[in-house]
Amino acid sequence: MTTLAVSSIEEKIQELCAAIVADDEVQEARAHAEAFLADEKAVDIYRQVARAGRELEQKQQRGMELSDDEIEAFNVLQEKAETHPAIQSFQTAQQTLQDVAELIQAYVSKTLEKGRVPTEEEVFPKGGCGEGCGCH
Repeated sequence: MTTLAVSSIEEKIQELCAAIVADDEVQEARAHAEAFLADEKAVDIYRQVARAGRELEQKQQRGMELSDDEIEAFNVLQEKAETHPAIQSFQTAQQTLQDVAELIQAYVSKTLEKGRVPTEEEVFPKGGCGEGCGCH
């Protein structure tokens, strides 16, 4: 790729990044994520759930039986996380930011595939995501 083409693409990428940063929904999602990270209690609960989930999964993968007490303790911890407002906001924020990243990736991938700017229908076909996906 020539320097001119790289410069042109980089310029457009910078414009896209500026649009992302200026987007109200993205700003709100980032604010929620930052608020969660500042809430030590919420972060601790979130980490406890992740750690406990990994431990239970590893036990299952080793063929070990999970006790009712272990399962109940995990469920209680998970319920605590699911009802914590900061954790709920963080998870919603994560999904929003992931959706933006996936949208960008989908358009860029389809553009490279088609060799032109794709239509929304080409990027997101109506009626599902393709044969065998089980959504239709």
